[in-house]
Amino acid sequence: MSDSRAILRISALGSMQVHRGPVPVDLGPAKQRAVLASLALHVGHAVSIDCMLGMVWGPAQPVSARQLVHTYVARLRRLLEPDLPPRGRTNIISSGPGGYRLVTSRELVDVTRFELLYRQAKQFLCADEPQRAFELLGEAMRLWRDPELAELSALLNSPEILDLLRRRWSEAALDYVRAGLDLKQAVAVLPAARRLAITEPMNEVAQALYIVALEQTGRRAAAVRHFDDIRVMLKAELGVQPGSQLSDAYRAVLAGDDMAHGRPGGPGPSAEQVRPPWHGRGPGLGPLIYRERDLDAVMSLLAEQRLLTVTGPPGCGKSMLALRAAACLRDNLLGGVAVLDCAELTTPAQLDAHLSELLGAEPGTPPSRLLGDQQMLIVLDDVEHVIDACVEVVDEVVRACPNVSVVVTSREPLGVPYETVWRLRPLAVTVGDEARWGAEPPAVQLFARRAAQVSPGLRLGADDLRTVADLCARLDDLPLAVELAAECLATETLDELVRRLDDPLRELKPPRRGQPVHHRSLQAALLRSLHCLDGQERWCFLRLGALPLSFRAEQAEAVWAASPYGPVDGRWMLMRLAEKSLLFVRHDLAGPLYGKLRLVHRLAADLGVTERRPVDASAVPIL
Repeated sequence: MSDSRAILRISALGSMQVHRGPVPVDLGPAKQRAVLASLALHVGHAVSIDCMLGMVWGPAQPVSARQLVHTYVARLRRLLEPDLPPRGRTNIISSGPGGYRLVTSRELVDVTRFELLYRQAKQFLCADEPQRAFELLGEAMRLWRDPELAELSALLNSPEILDLLRRRWSEAALDYVRAGLDLKQAVAVLPAARRLAITEPMNEVAQALYIVALEQTGRRAAAVRHFDDIRVMLKAELGVQPGSQLSDAYRAVLAGDDMAHGRPGGPGPSAEQVRPPWHGRGPGLGPLIYRERDLDAVMSLLAEQRLLTVTGPPGCGKSMLALRAAACLRDNLLGGVAVLDCAELTTPAQLDAHLSELLGAEPGTPPSRLLGDQQMLIVLDDVEHVIDACVEVVDEVVRACPNVSVVVTSREPLGVPYETVWRLRPLAVTVGDEARWGAEPPAVQLFARRAAQVSPGLRLGADDLRTVADLCARLDDLPLAVELAAECLATETLDELVRRLDDPLRELKPPRRGQPVHHRSLQAALLRSLHCLDGQERWCFLRLGALPLSFRAEQAEAVWAASPYGPVDGRWMLMRLAEKSLLFVRHDLAGPLYGKLRLVHRLAADLGVTERRPVDASAVPIL
């Protein structure tokens, strides 16, 4: 489901930016950005050409300035509405009498969204609802990436407008810091209090609030030093002593009082106030190896699509890729990122409840109502065993929350009509990339990095690296399998590890903590795929163990001829197994050629041999 108008957001409270979804749009040269900035500061109102000329160039206008405005507008229209023909690109920048107008929701431009949030917060303050007011003020403050508006000052010749915006930031910051101190949230408001004190050096209220915030966060010595600095500055600049509020705050610090607002009873929320929040499991540690193109592709797709499913065989790194993409996009999402691990969930109700709890709501609150119009990225990780439940939750969120994007990781797609699917492969190097990686392909690099972590003194020579390359190939270059193998070197030699590969499903299971159960051994990872099959799919999959790694549809249909479930539609079944990432498909002149990873083939072959009752496929023993 793609709606460029719904997900196009314009930011001016810092650097001039436009994001389509979470991905930034290149706005071109400075004067072109200035033209858009002049429109962004007057959302919904026509800006005359003369006004734009004054804002962009001031009195020193080039002879061609008027024509340049029309040229820049045409280019901006192409950037903002690239899929429309030139004459149809008037939905966002429209032409009006004597000028142009930015036509978009006030919620999608940070300047006007800030005003809306601040107005709502003031209403809650007047209604004596400080907690809700504080939340809205915090959201409003996060819109400001630079209270000094340095880039806008360089782009525009509009000091009156920019001074007014700066004053509004100062007013909102004062209210935000006051509300936070009243609610014992000193840690949360300390960065804003510090910035306010720097921005408003002569504002004694701002200085007093900063001293209170320092004292309440355990920085009493810093509070005393700051008061001394302000006293010296006031004497030098104005020839006056500190006023009553600033002096009262100072005396309370010296006396060790609780500053009327009360001392926080605990550590409080993170002081990383300028960054959007991150809920749930954080991104993985360490670099992504040979996934740069996948990461770029995922981020580009999220610029246009609101539901992206990353699929692939077990252990190929779907979660790591999704989390890294979320981490890269976090700062472009005002509502932040929420990551829900679905590995142990089984029903839509559980998904709803856990997602609501993750976002800080009471159980029973629908996630869509909680998310509302926030700009946010939701990551639902490991959903292949709860596909139907996931579809219910995702469909409600995507339809009801126009500014929320969802990334799903699963061994099979959700199958909804507005879903975009990115299929992740193992780490095997493609033909075009061989020269780039040379003697140390990505799977070998991953093995060496993990081996160095579990056995810091380990050194791999040239012969060892060739052995590792062969070992990785036998493990299909699957990241999970490669890491499990490397972790065995904590207690074994490389030669001993190679011998384990005679039976990798049973033997590769080093001690692991802090990982999902299905990531602690190859056996657990592969069996999870098997548990997602119905009876007929399972029976058919196990019979593929009798075929070579690559085979044709006719060969599969032959081994499925005696199915206890009745006639099998061979091509449909092969499509289903491929969708579940148990097979992959290539095409040549003879038609589709189906393939299995070595480890998947081993699973099918081993279980196919041990199965004794073909009719009851669910009775296949677990390894």
